[in-house]
Amino acid sequence: MHRYSLVPSAVSLAVAAGALVLAACSETPVGPRSLASGDASLSVTGGPASPLTIVSDGSTQFCTGATQQVNGDYTIPGSFGPFTGCGTALDLTTALNSYNPGWSMPFAGSDWIGFNAKGGPSNEYRANPGRYTYQETFSVPTGVTNPVLDLHVKADNVAAVYLNGTLVGQQANTDCNPDVTTCNWNGDLHITRNLTAGTAYTLTFLVIDLPTGAFSSESGVGGPAPQYGCTTRFPQPTGTYGYTSDTAQTAPNHVVAGGGTGVGITNLGAANQAGCENPTGLDFAGTVTWTPAATTTWCSPGFWKNNGRNLWTAYHDVLYLSLDPAGAPLSKKAGAGANPTLLQVIDSPNTYGGPATNSVADFLSNLAFGTPIGSGVESCPGPGKITVPPPA
Repeated sequence: MHRYSLVPSAVSLAVAAGALVLAACSETPVGPRSLASGDASLSVTGGPASPLTIVSDGSTQFCTGATQQVNGDYTIPGSFGPFTGCGTALDLTTALNSYNPGWSMPFAGSDWIGFNAKGGPSNEYRANPGRYTYQETFSVPTGVTNPVLDLHVKADNVAAVYLNGTLVGQQANTDCNPDVTTCNWNGDLHITRNLTAGTAYTLTFLVIDLPTGAFSSESGVGGPAPQYGCTTRFPQPTGTYGYTSDTAQTAPNHVVAGGGTGVGITNLGAANQAGCENPTGLDFAGTVTWTPAATTTWCSPGFWKNNGRNLWTAYHDVLYLSLDPAGAPLSKKAGAGANPTLLQVIDSPNTYGGPATNSVADFLSNLAFGTPIGSGVESCPGPGKITVPPPA
């Protein structure tokens, strides 16, 4: 992230006054659990009957293998991932309420994510410049048509996105220098891709945390590798509390004592690399949509009454007249003004009428299989193969 200079002596005094202790330089993921190879991402919701929503949050995979987290590596390869044995990322929402280095609000439904580094979260001046890796996995249901990925990404400093290992989009590989009009953490890398039904996918996000001032064409900005502008450009003096205009001081609480920009890199690429620490984070949100597969799978009223009775307990007390679209008219035997529950209709066809029981079966088959109302053909797969989703 581009950092406008403080007066060097002021920063040095502020950092020296801090009580922060340089922790081990190994930057490890944090989260509620580890993800084994093949685990579905918890931050992917929906499917198979409804489209998928993909967002960054604390359950997004964070990968720290030998090729996935590399200090001092700022390259973006043409192919990268997928990876196994990843852990989970750190949701930075709480941390940003204490210190936001200038990032815009996350995309709707998502959170900025990162990791803990050197005793603090990566939205502060604590992360070593280099390569960091995140992943999401999902599968497109079989039988659907026209599946499409629509994804929005932003990052500090740079994000490159891979789909099953192939590069499908990347931000400009530069810090936010004076010659850069839109900072990557306030922009929107928009990616769309056609997908294939019945296929498993992994989205791999390679995030490059650059040294301050790296790769600028502006005269006098930055410097040669590997230091770039680290020894002359200092942390910005302030951030904000959350996404407000309230000022939060950068030093000494949000930098590593003896590190940060303005301090040259030592031990480049090693576990104990120090100097030029820079904030880093990732935010993304997207969908996978499709045209549902045509289905006529239908279970009869008798099935929902008997063998499948416990599959739809959340809907037993739904009133029949609340169905949308409306069910068949109740039998005259029901009496004027009758409005039984769905369970009462299924249990008493002689009272409420066969057409009404079929309407309940239509409703439940639509929930379970996506079968359009009124188009079902008896083809019930049996209770062990049926899931009726709970009410939204």
